[in-house]
Amino acid sequence: MDAIKGLFSDFDFAAFIPQLDTVLGWIQLVCRLCVMAGPLVLLGFGLLYLLNPPKEANHIAGYRFWWSMASLDAWQFTHRLVGMIWSGLGLLLTIIMALICNGWNRLEPLDMVFSAVACLLWELGLVGAACLGVNITVMVVFDKDGFRRKDYK
Repeated sequence: MDAIKGLFSDFDFAAFIPQLDTVLGWIQLVCRLCVMAGPLVLLGFGLLYLLNPPKEANHIAGYRFWWSMASLDAWQFTHRLVGMIWSGLGLLLTIIMALICNGWNRLEPLDMVFSAVACLLWELGLVGAACLGVNITVMVVFDKDGFRRKDYK
Protein backbone atom coordinates (compact mmCIF):
# COMPACT_ATOMS: atom_id res chain seq x y z
CA MET A 1 0.00 0.00 0.00
CA ASP A 2 2.90 2.34 0.74
CA ALA A 3 4.21 1.74 -2.77
CA ILE A 4 0.91 2.92 -4.25
CA LYS A 5 0.85 5.97 -1.99
CA GLY A 6 4.42 6.72 -3.04
CA LEU A 7 3.35 6.88 -6.69
CA PHE A 8 0.89 9.67 -5.93
CA SER A 9 3.01 11.61 -3.43
CA ASP A 10 4.05 14.18 -6.07
CA PHE A 11 0.66 14.19 -7.81
CA ASP A 12 -1.00 17.58 -7.33
CA PHE A 13 -4.79 17.32 -7.54
CA ALA A 14 -5.13 21.10 -7.20
CA ALA A 15 -3.15 21.44 -10.43
CA PHE A 16 -6.25 20.41 -12.37
CA ILE A 17 -7.98 23.68 -11.42
CA PRO A 18 -6.39 26.46 -13.47
CA GLN A 19 -6.38 30.14 -12.51
CA LEU A 20 -9.09 31.49 -14.81
CA ASP A 21 -8.26 35.15 -14.17
CA THR A 22 -5.34 34.95 -16.58
CA VAL A 23 -5.06 34.06 -20.25
CA LEU A 24 -2.78 31.18 -19.31
CA GLY A 25 -5.54 29.82 -17.06
CA TRP A 26 -7.98 29.76 -19.96
CA ILE A 27 -5.42 28.09 -22.23
CA GLN A 28 -4.84 25.44 -19.56
CA LEU A 29 -8.58 24.87 -19.20
CA VAL A 30 -9.22 24.53 -22.94
CA CYS A 31 -6.21 22.24 -23.44
CA ARG A 32 -7.23 20.00 -20.55
CA LEU A 33 -10.86 19.81 -21.68
CA CYS A 34 -9.84 18.92 -25.23
CA VAL A 35 -7.36 16.27 -24.15
CA MET A 36 -9.56 14.68 -21.47
CA ALA A 37 -12.83 14.70 -23.44
CA GLY A 38 -11.79 12.01 -25.92
CA PRO A 39 -10.79 9.30 -23.44
CA LEU A 40 -13.83 9.96 -21.25
CA VAL A 41 -16.21 9.70 -24.23
CA LEU A 42 -14.40 6.54 -25.36
CA LEU A 43 -14.72 5.05 -21.87
CA GLY A 44 -18.41 5.98 -21.71
CA PHE A 45 -19.31 4.46 -25.07
CA GLY A 46 -17.18 1.40 -24.32
CA LEU A 47 -19.07 0.77 -21.09
CA LEU A 48 -22.39 1.47 -22.83
CA TYR A 49 -21.67 -1.06 -25.58
CA LEU A 50 -20.36 -3.58 -23.07
CA LEU A 51 -23.20 -3.32 -20.55
CA ASN A 52 -26.18 -2.25 -22.67
CA PRO A 53 -25.55 -2.68 -26.41
CA PRO A 54 -28.23 -2.00 -29.02
CA LYS A 55 -30.42 -5.09 -29.25
CA GLU A 56 -30.52 -5.38 -33.03
CA ALA A 57 -28.68 -3.98 -36.02
CA ASN A 58 -29.88 -0.52 -37.01
CA HIS A 59 -28.63 2.52 -38.89
CA ILE A 60 -29.00 4.92 -35.94
CA ALA A 61 -27.10 3.66 -32.90
CA GLY A 62 -24.25 1.23 -32.45
CA TYR A 63 -20.92 0.36 -34.02
CA ARG A 64 -22.05 0.15 -37.64
CA PHE A 65 -19.88 -1.84 -40.00
CA TRP A 66 -21.08 -3.87 -42.97
CA TRP A 67 -19.97 -7.22 -41.55
CA SER A 68 -21.34 -6.48 -38.08
CA MET A 69 -24.76 -5.57 -39.45
CA ALA A 70 -25.09 -8.77 -41.49
CA SER A 71 -26.56 -10.86 -38.65
CA LEU A 72 -27.62 -10.61 -35.03
CA ASP A 73 -24.73 -12.87 -33.97
CA ALA A 74 -22.20 -10.62 -35.71
CA TRP A 75 -23.86 -7.52 -34.22
CA GLN A 76 -23.65 -8.88 -30.66
CA PHE A 77 -20.08 -10.13 -31.14
CA THR A 78 -18.97 -6.76 -32.51
CA HIS A 79 -20.51 -4.79 -29.65
CA ARG A 80 -18.99 -7.06 -26.99
CA LEU A 81 -15.60 -6.68 -28.65
CA VAL A 82 -15.94 -2.91 -29.13
CA GLY A 83 -17.14 -2.52 -25.54
CA MET A 84 -14.12 -4.35 -24.14
CA ILE A 85 -11.58 -2.57 -26.34
CA TRP A 86 -13.03 0.94 -26.04
CA SER A 87 -13.58 0.78 -22.28
CA GLY A 88 -10.07 -0.55 -21.70
CA LEU A 89 -8.49 1.98 -24.05
CA GLY A 90 -10.61 4.79 -22.59
CA LEU A 91 -9.56 3.92 -19.04
CA LEU A 92 -5.90 3.67 -20.01
CA LEU A 93 -5.97 6.95 -21.95
CA THR A 94 -7.84 8.72 -19.14
CA ILE A 95 -5.12 7.79 -16.65
CA ILE A 96 -2.25 8.64 -19.01
CA MET A 97 -3.76 11.95 -20.14
CA ALA A 98 -4.52 12.96 -16.53
CA LEU A 99 -0.87 12.43 -15.66
CA ILE A 100 0.24 14.41 -18.71
CA CYS A 101 -2.18 17.26 -17.93
CA ASN A 102 -0.86 17.37 -14.38
CA GLY A 103 2.62 18.18 -15.70
CA TRP A 104 1.48 21.12 -17.81
CA ASN A 105 1.75 23.67 -14.98
CA ARG A 106 5.45 24.13 -15.65
CA LEU A 107 5.04 24.65 -19.42
CA GLU A 108 4.76 27.84 -21.40
CA PRO A 109 1.37 28.36 -23.12
CA LEU A 110 2.65 27.58 -26.62
CA ASP A 111 4.40 24.43 -25.43
CA MET A 112 1.20 23.40 -23.67
CA VAL A 113 -0.79 23.80 -26.89
CA PHE A 114 1.76 21.74 -28.84
CA SER A 115 1.63 19.05 -26.16
CA ALA A 116 -2.19 19.03 -26.28
CA VAL A 117 -2.16 18.67 -30.08
CA ALA A 118 0.33 15.80 -29.79
CA CYS A 119 -1.92 14.11 -27.20
CA LEU A 120 -4.96 14.53 -29.44
CA LEU A 121 -3.11 13.03 -32.40
CA TRP A 122 -2.03 10.04 -30.29
CA GLU A 123 -5.61 9.56 -29.10
CA LEU A 124 -6.91 9.73 -32.66
CA GLY A 125 -4.31 7.25 -33.87
CA LEU A 126 -5.02 4.76 -31.08
CA VAL A 127 -8.78 4.94 -31.60
CA GLY A 128 -8.31 4.47 -35.36
CA ALA A 129 -6.07 1.46 -34.77
CA ALA A 130 -8.62 -0.01 -32.34
CA CYS A 131 -11.45 0.42 -34.86
CA LEU A 132 -9.34 -1.11 -37.62
CA GLY A 133 -8.55 -4.05 -35.34
CA VAL A 134 -12.25 -4.57 -34.57
CA ASN A 135 -13.18 -4.46 -38.25
CA ILE A 136 -10.46 -6.96 -39.19
CA THR A 137 -11.44 -9.28 -36.33
CA VAL A 138 -15.10 -9.25 -37.38
CA MET A 139 -14.12 -9.89 -41.01
CA VAL A 140 -12.00 -12.87 -39.92
CA VAL A 141 -14.66 -14.41 -37.64
CA PHE A 142 -17.70 -13.81 -39.90
CA ASP A 143 -18.29 -14.08 -43.62
CA LYS A 144 -19.95 -11.28 -45.60
CA ASP A 145 -23.42 -12.78 -45.01
CA GLY A 146 -23.02 -12.72 -41.21
CA PHE A 147 -22.38 -16.41 -40.63
CA ARG A 148 -19.49 -17.54 -38.44
CA ARG A 149 -16.69 -19.18 -40.33
CA LYS A 150 -16.15 -22.87 -39.56
CA ASP A 151 -12.90 -22.24 -37.67
CA TYR A 152 -14.64 -19.89 -35.18
CA LYS A 153 -17.79 -21.81 -34.18
